[in-house]
Amino acid sequence: MSRIKFLLLTIGFVFAFFPLLTRAVTVGPGKIQYKVDPGTIISGKLFVLNEENKAQTFYAAFEKFIEVEGEKKFLPTEESELANWFKMEKSVSLEPGKQKEIPFTVEVPQTAPPGGHFAVIWWGTAPPSGQVAIVTRAGILVYLEVSGEVDEKGELLNFSFQEGKFFVFRLPEDFAVTFKNSGNTYLKPAGEIKIKNIFGSLIAVFDVNNKERIILPKDTQSLNVSKRFEKPPFAFGLYKAELALSWGEKQNDIQKSIYLFVFPWKAVLLAIIILAILYLLIIKGIKKYNQWIIKKYSGQPPPEPPESPKTPEFIPETKKESKKSNTKTKKIKRKSRLYK
Repeated sequence: MSRIKFLLLTIGFVFAFFPLLTRAVTVGPGKIQYKVDPGTIISGKLFVLNEENKAQTFYAAFEKFIEVEGEKKFLPTEESELANWFKMEKSVSLEPGKQKEIPFTVEVPQTAPPGGHFAVIWWGTAPPSGQVAIVTRAGILVYLEVSGEVDEKGELLNFSFQEGKFFVFRLPEDFAVTFKNSGNTYLKPAGEIKIKNIFGSLIAVFDVNNKERIILPKDTQSLNVSKRFEKPPFAFGLYKAELALSWGEKQNDIQKSIYLFVFPWKAVLLAIIILAILYLLIIKGIKKYNQWIIKKYSGQPPPEPPESPKTPEFIPETKKESKKSNTKTKKIKRKSRLYK
């Protein structure tokens, strides 16, 4: 019983204390993204909201970050050059539940190198020079692209479906698309995968990177592929999956196709079983019918075929009959002469 009480007290403490750590401050917008020329000055606004139940001072700090396999990795020891380009208040004091809009300007130097510049603006309860054991903070991601000789080179490292086999039992849904940013600015590739049958008819379409994931220079990421059908349609035979990706201001693109053969063995087996059952039923029905015919006519003479019409036969006269007919003819001739 004591263990249960201890567990309940622990859970209550976590739920009571953890929100203070995670919801102490809210900032926005979640992302700031600009494309600028060297020497440009741009302006904007962000906000900070104090969600604690006491007055609090929040401090701004800039930090570089990179992305590794889609996960952001922050570099606390490396301050971004954007810290010198952003001009704004670096601290703000707020009463409980209060929010403040903070205007800022970005002064891009004339000598700014072309390409992408990235940073996260942390707003936390710890001063930039201070060190505390527990710190509450929230961040705003900044993506800034400076024009110039921008390299938007990208590479498609992998395009396949998860099974990775040529023979599959149904149309695949889980495609893998791996893209590498080989340039000097951030890229946001997007496209689609079309599945066509052997006759070129479109069967399905999948969106690639519809979440608009940004890939930083020299980074490699797996792009998400959305699913379009709730239940895969019936498919049998050879199919082709066509990938088309595009990105950047210059509309760079990559196209690649893979082939697969769909053999739905469950459906084929079911069809074979049904055909076999039908065949057996037909054979059995024919045998039953033959037995019924034999039983019906057993012990009775078979019906005679209908008579065909008889043709008159020529019967030759005998010698006696011919003599009688000649004598008769002669008598008739004599009588005819007497009358004359």
